[in-house]
Amino acid sequence: MQSSPTLRARNRDATSQLILEAVGQCLRDTSLTDLTFAQVARASGVGERTVYRYFPTKDHLLDGWWRVHKQSLGQETFPSTASELEAFPLKAFPKFDADAEVMRGAVLSPQGRAMTLARNTDRMQAIRLAVRSEVGELSEEDETALCAALQLLQSATAWLTMRDYWGLTGDQSGAAASRAIQALFKLARQGEYPELKS
Repeated sequence: MQSSPTLRARNRDATSQLILEAVGQCLRDTSLTDLTFAQVARASGVGERTVYRYFPTKDHLLDGWWRVHKQSLGQETFPSTASELEAFPLKAFPKFDADAEVMRGAVLSPQGRAMTLARNTDRMQAIRLAVRSEVGELSEEDETALCAALQLLQSATAWLTMRDYWGLTGDQSGAAASRAIQALFKLARQGEYPELKS
């Protein structure tokens, strides 16, 4: 028989959630670099010491927020099949539009880059799994190049480029990225993915 969480555990979870929601609110007006514990404390309505107790460093705070943000995108795990990779930009890019300034900071700031790189090994493994399952054997060099292209196409970097340089909405850029991912898989399945020349 499982016991239900204690009142203290529920309060702890609620406080943590409140703090992380406040991070998201603050990031709409403040860059990741400029975010402070004092801002988060004010936005959450808890003391600054409480924020530190739950998240001892800014890295912990941003990592906690990033995990919650990824869950809101439906990306608790990374896409690991061709169909998941094709579907991801269709689902995520419109959500990126809704949080455009936050996502811009996640793409362009050193902290955003660090948050993304912290999970890059897992992301790379998932994409390699999708390529190997869908395409089969490629040379290591060609597999890496294909995986890198797929990662770029389903990334917030691709969304931001299409938004800022081409004026596309999240729906439009998501569709374009999804079609490009489909095209790369089709070429690779047909053995027509261009080999890299040294």
